[in-house]
Amino acid sequence: MYKIYTDKNESFECEISVKNASLKNSVARLVIESSEGVNFVFNGKIEGEKCIIPIRRLKGLLDESSRGNMFLEIIVEDIYFKPWQSDFIVEEHTSVKVKVNETKISNKPIIEVRVPAPAKKMISEQKGINVWLPLHEISKICERFGIKRSTLGQRKDDFQLLIKEYFSANPEFQSHKSTILNGLKQFIK
Repeated sequence: MYKIYTDKNESFECEISVKNASLKNSVARLVIESSEGVNFVFNGKIEGEKCIIPIRRLKGLLDESSRGNMFLEIIVEDIYFKPWQSDFIVEEHTSVKVKVNETKISNKPIIEVRVPAPAKKMISEQKGINVWLPLHEISKICERFGIKRSTLGQRKDDFQLLIKEYFSANPEFQSHKSTILNGLKQFIK
């Protein structure tokens, strides 16, 4: 099956040998008959024993995957010959394919930390710092992700990730991390 391209000019080339006749003033044509009923004729030339017929790109003339029949016509000294024929298919010469890889969803919780405006009245001063705010925030985040005192042993990795994310988002509490973590034992339900 011969391939014709929608996006590339090309040349049909073949060798011709003629017996008992001169190739001088001969005519070479390539006829393309598509299954959609659209036909094209491309004229070429014969130089020596070589036949060259330029085929222009068919973008907009034939759709990709169009099929049909094509044949070579040679007229030598007013005698018509049809020495070659083939089925054809229309393709793109150059194309780009895209495959989108979907993002895999992790089973680990996604932790979002939002720091609300400080409460008007600060509660639970311990060792000179206010631990109420981080204790309250961390316990609410644990609640949202279903981390309870009873499941803490099974969800240890999730809890550690949550704590790590919280303290990296709130570095002002980093120096009091151990005090806050000790207070969490009473805060988590």
